[in-house]
Amino acid sequence: MSDEAVRTEGSESGAGAVKKPRDVSIDYLRAVVTLMVLAHHSSLAYTTFAHFDRVNVFDSTAPVVDTARWRFLDYAENFNDVFFMSLMFFLSGLFVYPALKRHGVPGFVKERLLRLGLPFAFAVTLLMPIAYYASWKLGGHTQSYPEFWWLLARHGFAVGPPWFIWVLLFFDCIVAAVFPLLRHLQRKIAGFLERLGAHPVSCSIAFTILAALVYLPLLAKYGTAWTNFITAPFAFQTSRILLYGLWFLAGYFIGNAGLERGLLARDGLLVRRRRWWVRWCVVAYNALIFIPMIPAFGRLASLTRGAVESTLWVVSNVASCFAFVALFRGSVSKRRGWMDSLARSAYVMYLVHYVFVTWTQWLLLDVNLFAGIKFLIVFLVVTALSWLTAQAAIRIPGVRNVV
Repeated sequence: MSDEAVRTEGSESGAGAVKKPRDVSIDYLRAVVTLMVLAHHSSLAYTTFAHFDRVNVFDSTAPVVDTARWRFLDYAENFNDVFFMSLMFFLSGLFVYPALKRHGVPGFVKERLLRLGLPFAFAVTLLMPIAYYASWKLGGHTQSYPEFWWLLARHGFAVGPPWFIWVLLFFDCIVAAVFPLLRHLQRKIAGFLERLGAHPVSCSIAFTILAALVYLPLLAKYGTAWTNFITAPFAFQTSRILLYGLWFLAGYFIGNAGLERGLLARDGLLVRRRRWWVRWCVVAYNALIFIPMIPAFGRLASLTRGAVESTLWVVSNVASCFAFVALFRGSVSKRRGWMDSLARSAYVMYLVHYVFVTWTQWLLLDVNLFAGIKFLIVFLVVTALSWLTAQAAIRIPGVRNVV
């Protein structure tokens, strides 16, 4: 995620505008979601559904798959997968309008190309080949790393987690291109956006319907398949691209209204009733997991089962996003040094973590430990090394200005 969310908040206009202090709740939520990404990838080697394809390692469920498995990681990994990328796009969208006002469209696009395009190119061409070489070795291939790198370069680099960065840049450029139209639309819906704070339940229901409309048809047609936008490495999950765009636009419009007004207002119903939203998040996710396990559910027609499960997925997606935003907006108000450091490092940690994930998992393959212990070791090692890398990177003047 671009560090714009860490650096600024609120509306600024003009080159000499004074930036408002960044919002601690959004700052820390972004850091926690980044940790969830690290945990998510750290767990994939140890899920019961993990599968490694030695013939085509890129068709595996994860670059490295261990024989140690733990069913609880299926539950935890899927909880993340349902919503956390949607939430990342929402958080990124919150600060697009202030940045467009501050830089103007040309300046905004230039800044995004620097902060997103350049790190994406670096990650895909230099970091991801290192990460995937562990998978290549696990598949029994004997090519040296330079040979493997050249093989990727000829056939299109494997994108890995940086897919989020190029899609975010794509969304940013689309919004920048239609910014005059959006500004006209924003004036018409400004009052509506401010009134959202009084109707969070209605807002969540409406958003669930919209999410279902943009997600379910694509899921029915494409399933969970990934595809390339024109060519590699610009890959994305086909069924979710419009859903992510919807969350990004929601962040854009809500960010235009301001964090202290409307749905995200600290004195609004969403935030004041955050405990209710957290409970609803838990209920919605467990409904997604356990309703399909009911014997009577299995006797339904396959089309009906698929429709119900997909609808439950959308409900959980929206419930979790609302719950996490409400929880952090209502519970986080004080700054802590270690969290500030984590928040400042989050972008670099996201960029580099996959290298540490795959090689730590690879090194643990022959170690006889319970899968949960292996996961914990990987997650702690990956977090520590990613944070240390970030701390080194942000001390380099040229790099610090990008990330």
